[in-house]
Amino acid sequence: MLVFMLMLTNYCSAVRIKRKGVVAPFLFILFSLFVLFSFSLPSFGSSSNSDIDYLIIDKTKTPWGHKFYKTFSEVWKPPKGIDSYFIIIEEKKPSFRQSWIYIKVGDNIYMRIVYYSMLKPTTSNFDMQRQAVVASKRVLKYLLTDFLKFKAENEKF
Repeated sequence: MLVFMLMLTNYCSAVRIKRKGVVAPFLFILFSLFVLFSFSLPSFGSSSNSDIDYLIIDKTKTPWGHKFYKTFSEVWKPPKGIDSYFIIIEEKKPSFRQSWIYIKVGDNIYMRIVYYSMLKPTTSNFDMQRQAVVASKRVLKYLLTDFLKFKAENEKF
């Protein structure tokens, strides 16, 4: 950007703009844009705390599936020390009045179904909360045991 600014300055002085006072405001605007973009761009190569540790993805289709996703998201407490994983809440609807909820956990290489349960539109809020708590405990257990083992084995190669 700085090189571009210097090239543009040389071009403006070489063209010899006939109107006086045009080059200075133009250079001021160009310099202010340079300062703005240099501070707003992310710094690559530095480890910052702004990286995404986990992502909960909603692939539900029905209102009660969305409700389960919302309840699970409210209940979920991420473990410390584990990062770069996905939790996918997926719904398969075999019939009109019920559906299956699957929770898959993993990273971009390995995904595993950790929890599945049947949901009905008549499921009460209490049962939905209970199912979300059970699901979050299973996901947490999987992350603390099997997921860490799998990541450690793959980092060796």
